[in-house]
Amino acid sequence: MVNVFDGKKFTQKKERELTKDFSQLPVKRQRLRLVDILLGENPAANLYVNLKKQVAQRVGINFEIIKLPQGFSKKKLFALVQKLNRDKEVGGVMFQLPLLGLSKKDQLEIINVINFRKDVDCLTSQNLGRLMSGGSSFLPATVEAIIQILNHTEAGNHNLLGKKIVIVGRSNIVGKPLAVFLINQGATVTVCHHQTKELIRYTKTAEILISATGKHNLINKDMVSSGVVVIDVGSPKGDVDFGQVKERSDFITPVPGGVGPVTIVCLLNNFIKLLKYDKSTFGL
Repeated sequence: MVNVFDGKKFTQKKERELTKDFSQLPVKRQRLRLVDILLGENPAANLYVNLKKQVAQRVGINFEIIKLPQGFSKKKLFALVQKLNRDKEVGGVMFQLPLLGLSKKDQLEIINVINFRKDVDCLTSQNLGRLMSGGSSFLPATVEAIIQILNHTEAGNHNLLGKKIVIVGRSNIVGKPLAVFLINQGATVTVCHHQTKELIRYTKTAEILISATGKHNLINKDMVSSGVVVIDVGSPKGDVDFGQVKERSDFITPVPGGVGPVTIVCLLNNFIKLLKYDKSTFGL
């Protein structure tokens, strides 16, 4: 019988752990703000940012949302991030991605302005570089969420050695850093994307299939083997045809209610790691 992951139940336990962990920090550290920058009017992004704030407030974290109009110049964004870097009352900075109206190149340049010690989402080149070299266990929040969920299954971290894992999606936020982390754990990893020719040839080989393309219902039942573990990171509606694929899966995450809520608690856990900061956080 398929095991459908319950993200709400999982994160309730994690929230209690985070609340306890945060409360044990020095009071001065607890006062530091976590700043999330939202560019442009995107209802889905706005909803997600507000969800992050709600969870942060329950944990006790001082969460600030900065909403900017689409068209806000790259120069002004640079200046804003540099100001937050200097602000001693700010412990963490992140953007709600993607940044509407900006190219991927511009987005990367802006993210790289964030001081790596305030980079909650682990997306600056410094933090990703340390991850790629195997010198850091500080992970992008969505990657950490996927690993936490895998650890919740029979295919957990202690069993990843030699596992055939197929990742569909090659972004800097999920696909690339996830692939490197799993390779470092000894898994056999294949990275595809929605334009991969004969994608089914690869997905059918997977013991663990992780899809993060944002292409609704990209993965159907004919593309997976019986007994597969399926992690759906697609947003906002899911990459996986849930109704079909769950019938062939041993374990599957739904959308919504799967990876999304776990990503939020992992993001807040990253913030707490930064507040605890020691050199080992970044593999220094």
